[in-house]
Amino acid sequence: MEEDKSRIEGKLRELVEFEVKRKMLVKLFDKLMEGAKQLSDEEIVEFSRKFKKAGSEELEKKGLI
Repeated sequence: MEEDKSRIEGKLRELVEFEVKRKMLVKLFDKLMEGAKQLSDEEIVEFSRKFKKAGSEELEKKGLI
């Protein structure tokens, strides 16, 4: 019974951490996407590269990756 409780607590902690990371990524994506409607294909590719880098840096700053 105690093992099950520990396992469930661990899974819940993982779920909460995942949700926090997901929400942070959504906020970051929304911020980065402001004004994206006017982007060309080349700009979208460049934006994708910047988004990936910025997202990684932001998550690293917060100690999530």
